[in-house]
Amino acid sequence: MVAVSVETVVEVATTVFVLSTMFAIGMELSLDQLLAALRKRRLMAKSLLVNLVAIPVLAYLLVRPLPVEAGYAAGIVLIAVAPGAPFGPKFAEISRGNIEFASGLMSVLGIISVVTIPVSLALLLPGNVTVDPLAIGWTIFGIQLLPLLAGMGLDFQYSAVTNWLYPPVQRLSDLSFLLLIGLLLAAYSTEMLTLVGTGTLLVSVVVIAASLGLGYVLGGPGRNTREVLATTTAARNAAIALFVATTSFSDPNVLMVVLAFSFISVVLSGLLAGAWRRLAT
Repeated sequence: MVAVSVETVVEVATTVFVLSTMFAIGMELSLDQLLAALRKRRLMAKSLLVNLVAIPVLAYLLVRPLPVEAGYAAGIVLIAVAPGAPFGPKFAEISRGNIEFASGLMSVLGIISVVTIPVSLALLLPGNVTVDPLAIGWTIFGIQLLPLLAGMGLDFQYSAVTNWLYPPVQRLSDLSFLLLIGLLLAAYSTEMLTLVGTGTLLVSVVVIAASLGLGYVLGGPGRNTREVLATTTAARNAAIALFVATTSFSDPNVLMVVLAFSFISVVLSGLLAGAWRRLAT
């Protein structure tokens, strides 16, 4: 009987989660949503600036002078350079924001990040942490961009098929996410306790708070787009960050930081979206 390591099981679960999530997102998106987001040129430019430049650079500047272990620093940088949170449209729905803009922004970030994530990692990772940017780029292309475009193409050509296929794929995404979180907590819960007192959690909270603030300020004059950019920027793309952490980094500390950062950002963004919904009513 062949023994299967915990790392292998986590990698398989992460792969299923990312593929199903991106494919489901693609089936739910429409070309009209993408084009509508692109037509908001000024807002889109500011959205790309804060997601692709401001937050990654802020994370780099925060971890560089601190005596943070290299794996912890790499984890913060990794999640900071991964934009396009799949939770963005859900937060927009909760806060009664502009769901069309949230979906379009998420798809634009998902496409562009195939290039920006490996380039940003090559530029911003701590000096003693090395990765293969080209390999990461191809990995993100296959695991994120291809299923996203496949879902969009399928919906464009055969909408009746996607109406039937979307519910089970979305259920697979939800179940694989729950399985993945359970596996990660079971495998690394003890190790995650070591994050307390390292300064890593404090840096994560500062980056998340800055993401919310910058997103809200740069989100245009309308409340519905300000809130969308704030929560989308703060949540980051946990799906692709977890995948890159499990496949491209040998240090488990990178995965632990990505998991902790993602949990804090999703909880804070969700609570804020709920508060905005109550204020709107």
